[in-house]
Amino acid sequence: MKVAIFGGTFNPPHKTHVEIANQAVRQLNLDKLLVVPCGQPTHKLCFVDKAKRMDMAKLAFAHLPVEIEPYEIDSDKPNYTLDTVKYIKSRYPSAQLFLIIGGDSLRDYDSWHCPDELAKLVTFAVAERKGVDLSNAKQHCVSQYGMNIVSIQLDATDYSSTEIRLKYQYGMDVNEVPQEVDEYIKRNGLFCEYRPMTSKLQSYLTPKRYSHTFYVTKVGLQLKSKCSEQDIFVACTLHDCAKYIGKDEYSLYNFKNDDNLPEPVVHAFLGAIVAQKDFGVSNKTILDAIKYHTTGRPDMTELDMVVYVADKIEQSRPYPTQHLVKNSLEATFLAVLIEAYEVCLKRNRATSPLTLEAIQYYEKYTNTTEDKVK
Repeated sequence: MKVAIFGGTFNPPHKTHVEIANQAVRQLNLDKLLVVPCGQPTHKLCFVDKAKRMDMAKLAFAHLPVEIEPYEIDSDKPNYTLDTVKYIKSRYPSAQLFLIIGGDSLRDYDSWHCPDELAKLVTFAVAERKGVDLSNAKQHCVSQYGMNIVSIQLDATDYSSTEIRLKYQYGMDVNEVPQEVDEYIKRNGLFCEYRPMTSKLQSYLTPKRYSHTFYVTKVGLQLKSKCSEQDIFVACTLHDCAKYIGKDEYSLYNFKNDDNLPEPVVHAFLGAIVAQKDFGVSNKTILDAIKYHTTGRPDMTELDMVVYVADKIEQSRPYPTQHLVKNSLEATFLAVLIEAYEVCLKRNRATSPLTLEAIQYYEKYTNTTEDKVK
């Protein structure tokens, strides 16, 4: 008997999840597929009530031959995959067990709870998109843990639950989830906590700038940092809130450019005031992240770095930036900071002294940039 476990927060479940389940049943010739929504995952916060995520999973997978397993939802403690696998194995002691995971999970397997023990209990069924090379991750997991790996080949687009949640928050059309799930989300008012803020922000920005802001927030939430999701969302969402406020309106915010800030920088410093006055933001850390998102500064907070980096590398920018992403947020920030500064120099754009001060401050953490900027 072949039994597969397909776990996840399903926050929300989307069409790629459904396609993975569908292809797993077909390609692995499964006798049973158990979809296991997480109760409270150990590696991330999940603010949607677990009962609602259970409801969404039931709706998403309703037309497939799967069973929605409530083991983790019914648990009152954080859930480790190992515990779930042991429970399923106790139910099906003679079955060949498969654990369905994505490519990112395979790459991050070293950080899993008890990876050696888990690798002995299941065969890993890795959902693979065309054109994505997982050979290095597979080789590492096989040699390090003796992992048994099979592939589930996908043609479907790899949708992101983070991006889907953002689309709801930004009032955008969402086509990535099954219709029944979309209707449930809207009926229950999910993923709309910040809709009053984003709706108001739309009136401050052009459609193109609003789209840019969406992608900045998406990248900010994807960067690895210790910042809270709420702080990242608000800081990234409001980083350009003053972009189109003219000089004739400065007096409304008691703002004067007494420091002769370069024109591309003004909206950031003014933006911190606008965020406070018009959007009710009082958190100084968030306001500072907005204020310094174009210049940088010495001794940046993590939130400063997140907003600065996300603003420069989001996907709608016209220049390639993926090579700037490093293993740590600080290293990525410095690489992006130097790149942005050099672009300004090449294009004869005015820069703030803060930018060079920030580069000189952070160069002490690396030996790779010593001669790049003087």
